[in-house]
Amino acid sequence: MISQSFALMKLQMLNKCDKQTVAIIGGGIAGLSCAQELGASGQFLPTVFDTGRLRPGGRCSSRLPNDSQQESRESNFLSKTIIDHAAQIITIPKGFPEFKKQVKEWEEKGIVKMYAAGTVCDISNPYNQDLKKHDKTKIQLRTLNGDMYFGLNGMQSLPMAMLGNCELRQDVWVSPSNGVKLINSQGKKRWQIKAKGEVLGLYDKLIIAHNGKCADRLMSKTPAKDLHRLLQVNFAPYVPKNGGKRMTLNSIYSLTFAMRSEDSPLSKALSANKFTCGFVKNHQNLRFISCNTRKYPNKDNEEFEVWTVLSSAKFGKAFKGPQENLPDGLVQNVTGILYESLEQALALPKESLRGPVETPPGSNRILESRLQLWGAGVPLNTWITQNEKKQGFLYDGDYGVGACGDWLVDSSIAGAWESGRRLAQYMSSSDNPESSGLEGAFQMSIAVDKAGIGSL
Repeated sequence: MISQSFALMKLQMLNKCDKQTVAIIGGGIAGLSCAQELGASGQFLPTVFDTGRLRPGGRCSSRLPNDSQQESRESNFLSKTIIDHAAQIITIPKGFPEFKKQVKEWEEKGIVKMYAAGTVCDISNPYNQDLKKHDKTKIQLRTLNGDMYFGLNGMQSLPMAMLGNCELRQDVWVSPSNGVKLINSQGKKRWQIKAKGEVLGLYDKLIIAHNGKCADRLMSKTPAKDLHRLLQVNFAPYVPKNGGKRMTLNSIYSLTFAMRSEDSPLSKALSANKFTCGFVKNHQNLRFISCNTRKYPNKDNEEFEVWTVLSSAKFGKAFKGPQENLPDGLVQNVTGILYESLEQALALPKESLRGPVETPPGSNRILESRLQLWGAGVPLNTWITQNEKKQGFLYDGDYGVGACGDWLVDSSIAGAWESGRRLAQYMSSSDNPESSGLEGAFQMSIAVDKAGIGSL
């Protein structure tokens, strides 16, 4: 941890460079995109503060083989493959030419890879014309069109490729109660950053690049009331058609489990040559399923499969628990319901994924599982400003503080990247940029309403 005296000395040294220092709270795609652009401008020295223990990334974080020695000793399967828990697909929305250029550059450098043609699908039940209803005994795969990518070494490949123009402070929890404070220092207003009671530094500018309760609380005691107002958040599985009055995030469960390849009922229902991942359209509890071992094959995972299932927001809301410490009883209950829901969605025999309670040890097909709650999941609405030319970011010129994130552009990786880039370019456009983006209204994201896990 950097001491206060060292932080002040560092600030004095940086000031001699005539570059403005910027603290960016949040090391997801938006924060790193902003840092990358600010650093490239030559006008700023950005420092990113991220809570991730091992790497930055936010929703683009991945668990890599043997990340934890303790976990490796306890895990025989899930620690042997790359696992993407949250963001699963990179797409290029229409009207994002700069992001398209960036993705192509990543592809050329081997950072991202395109999904094999025909392996990203919608899962539904075929319609039986004679019975005039969907046939629950069969499933139907509909191939999705368009260029879709994933990180070649996990989705965390993207944030790791964006670290060139900034200083990264990893495993730092900036306290939501008193972590940021605007103070007078050497005749100037500067943002003080604290963690665990220690001052980490003083910065000319501040950027909030994450959302949820922590972002709300982080800015609640600062004078930047107009920006704080837009960081206030609701948690719900849906928003009104008019977009609502606050940023709204859903909650999604992520269940990852390993099965033996030789007798996997999932492989029989979703063959490898036709399916890597897809959207579940035929069950209210589920929204997405992905096979991590098909995305990231290696010699250590040839005899088993690792799958990740994402729940619907409605399910996440109904069974929501304390995100950092889910009770064992809740884990068992939610896990069991998700297995049962997956059997129903894929028209599998009952208890084909897990045997009944009295099943003898060793006969259960599930070798290992892990359940996580993605508490602050996907933004369901987008903030639309009155000035379309300044859409996609917030900036309060009176206090030198801004915000970026996918909720300001499009609820996707592309939206997060574009928001960070736009904010950085705006800050670079003038020595003292005026306030921007603080007036507008929320608009429901139709794409997220349909997909449930993000805009595609």
